[in-house]
Amino acid sequence: MTERASGVRCAMILAAGLGTRLRPLTDTTPKPLVQLGGRTLLARIAARLHGAGARRLAVNAHHLPQRIADASQALAGFDEIRVFLEPDILGTAGGIANAREFFRGEPHVLLHNGDVEADTDLGALVADHLATGAAATLLLADWPPVNTVLLGGDGIVRDVGGRAGAAARDDDRSLTYTGVAVLAARFLDDLPDGPGALADALLSRIGRETGAVRGVAPAGLRWSDLGTPGRYLEALLALDDPADADAAAAAVAALPVVRACGWGGAEIARLAPEGSDRGFWRLRRGAESAVLMKDRPRDPEFDRAVAVAAFLHAQDLGGAAVFGADREDGAALLEDLGDDSLHRLAHAPGADRAALYGPVVDLLAELQSRGTARSAACPAARDRVFGRDDLLAETAYFSRRFLLEDRGLPAAALAGLDAEFAALADAVAAQPRALMHRDFQSRNILVRDGRVRLVDVQGMRLGPCAYDLMSLLRDAYVDLDGGLREALLDRFVRASAAAGGPAASRSKDLHRDATLAGLQRVMQALGAFAFLSNVKGKKAFRSHIPLAWKNLLDLLADADRLPPPAPRMAKLQGVVAIITIDQ
Repeated sequence: MTERASGVRCAMILAAGLGTRLRPLTDTTPKPLVQLGGRTLLARIAARLHGAGARRLAVNAHHLPQRIADASQALAGFDEIRVFLEPDILGTAGGIANAREFFRGEPHVLLHNGDVEADTDLGALVADHLATGAAATLLLADWPPVNTVLLGGDGIVRDVGGRAGAAARDDDRSLTYTGVAVLAARFLDDLPDGPGALADALLSRIGRETGAVRGVAPAGLRWSDLGTPGRYLEALLALDDPADADAAAAAVAALPVVRACGWGGAEIARLAPEGSDRGFWRLRRGAESAVLMKDRPRDPEFDRAVAVAAFLHAQDLGGAAVFGADREDGAALLEDLGDDSLHRLAHAPGADRAALYGPVVDLLAELQSRGTARSAACPAARDRVFGRDDLLAETAYFSRRFLLEDRGLPAAALAGLDAEFAALADAVAAQPRALMHRDFQSRNILVRDGRVRLVDVQGMRLGPCAYDLMSLLRDAYVDLDGGLREALLDRFVRASAAAGGPAASRSKDLHRDATLAGLQRVMQALGAFAFLSNVKGKKAFRSHIPLAWKNLLDLLADADRLPPPAPRMAKLQGVVAIITIDQ
């Protein structure tokens, strides 16, 4: 947005904080100078302010002030930059008041905390402020841990921290102040000299002038206060800029769970994320190593991943040992299971796939028998059931993401599929239930010191006993020959019978169960590959579509030979017949 269009020429970055929660990173680097997206946070903020029309910039500084001053004066594009040093911290309102003379003659000031990342259109925020004539317009975000700003449905801020005593109304929302605002001159003129908090000034204005303080809460706003090493690492992951590799490693080393476990001084290297949105780093100290998993803070799936891994490890069922976990940061330090995935080993020259896959099938039989029998010790492993609705969701995912969006088929071409998918879901859901990994494929199975190990375990639940088996045998990452598949299926039957698992009762029907569960699983994989490549931008997954497609065709042919009452898939066969996949 141009300067004239925005109507705001003057901006201020509040950069005087100590950054205590981000220590030890901020012991030597002021928080506004940490790197994000290949630039300092200060430079990113200044660029956004400049893009919204600001040409005069004020910056305050207290912690390592000379570094802040030098970095501020080096910012490009501004007609004037003034740095206000604060020997004693003046607070969010006092810092603004201390720069009041710099703002004289400016009708409005665009304010931005120097320790937050807010990916938003500041020009739109300014436009909203000017259109309403507000004294202050706050950028707000939905962050439940600290949602303390009461925003009415009319866009008016009615309370901050409950201190105004405003009674909640049906159209109110509780939100978080992001540290970004537009302030009118009359608001600035009211700020008292000396230390003070912006919240006090806002409450004073709310009490004296109805509708003077407004809020804007854009949908999908990506915002972070970078307040802790975990939050900072989360912001680095969201941008996923290779230039931030060293910054991310430093953030990993600063995580409380890493320091508490004594790994703060380790060598740190990022591991390839593949299809996961999580971040993984390997930590080394001498001959020892561990893996740091970073998830979203307070994410229930993080809790599940940690609990299930610990359960599987305790039961000797392949899970990683958990050295430490911090739910607030969404960070866990885990046993390093190495790099020898089944996928990698199966593709090695001269690989003996039968020798590799046999122990994996045996572990699956043990998981379904001993794991299921003892799963009461881990509610997170069995508190969900993968049933009919989930199976239908998978085939709907396949229809939408692969058939409609990726292959471009018209909706009319899919007529009749829902009935077939419902019959398939009924048949698969009727199988005996056992603990299932749900993504039991070669990239989630590792071999370390001769033992089969499992990762990505947070999806574990009770479900059809043939589903995981066919995730393995009809894996789109490894093309197993038909003879080996049959031998492994027979081995699974024997191992299940020996272990007394749920699949043991289905030995006569297991070929039927496996075929139908395989159809279900392969369609899910095709939908996932289309989504990951087309929506998430992970184009490498397109290379796995041809094998998944081949698996689908093979399984459809197998299903056609099953005796009644196996569901017929004639409509699906008609749909796939009009699709061509480049091999």
